[in-house]
Amino acid sequence: MSIQRHSIVTPEAVAVRVDIAELGSRVGAGLIDGLILGGVLTVIQILVGVAGTIGLLGLGGDLAAALYAGFLLLVAFGYHPFFEEIWNGQTPGKRAFALRVIQTDGQPVGLGPVLLRNLLRPFDVLLVAMGAFLILFTRRRQRLGDLVAGTIVVRQPKMAQPSPVPLQIPPDADLPPLDTTLLTEEEYELMRSFLERRWQLTPAARMALGNELGNLAWSKVPGAQAYTGGPEVLLEAVLVTVRRQSLGFRRTVGG
Repeated sequence: MSIQRHSIVTPEAVAVRVDIAELGSRVGAGLIDGLILGGVLTVIQILVGVAGTIGLLGLGGDLAAALYAGFLLLVAFGYHPFFEEIWNGQTPGKRAFALRVIQTDGQPVGLGPVLLRNLLRPFDVLLVAMGAFLILFTRRRQRLGDLVAGTIVVRQPKMAQPSPVPLQIPPDADLPPLDTTLLTEEEYELMRSFLERRWQLTPAARMALGNELGNLAWSKVPGAQAYTGGPEVLLEAVLVTVRRQSLGFRRTVGG
């Protein structure tokens, strides 16, 4: 299966491309995790059996048996959340296949989404056909737990965390509304790159490139006519708008 690339916009207003994990690698990672978990449970049962045989541990009572069963369930259901939390979205199986769980906005996965996506894991395991169907045919290869938790599984991203672009517009400024949906990813990246590097340009180059990108925004971003303070003001407003939309989407996904 070919690798699917997906573009996300981080809260720093950075467009980043990630490689979505395909079904084959996720199945392989799942098999490794299943073998490890099965081995751990088998060892626990062997040790408990030996301890019971030599009289060190008794599970004859209902309470003791219930506690033991509860412990086994805790190990079984806690395996994935435990590793995905301490290894930042990875389990031993995912690490073997260079996979990682992240949030749909590109940020590291938190404990809440980790617990939520794994809470629904039994449904994906029991309804194998549905789980595989969702991974194959959803746009971002998400199983049920991913869809609910707002997470995606990607190939290990090899990228530095982007730093925010210094802007003169305050983050909480009351801005005239802009509709940035017509901008392509490449056009947005050009605008962001210019604002990030503008201080390093000569005044003439900064003015020429700023005017060119400002005209582009003027022609493709409805609402741009309200910005009369110059092209850089408009370009900053575009970045602030995209960042606010990204943060709003993140809050919606997080519930």
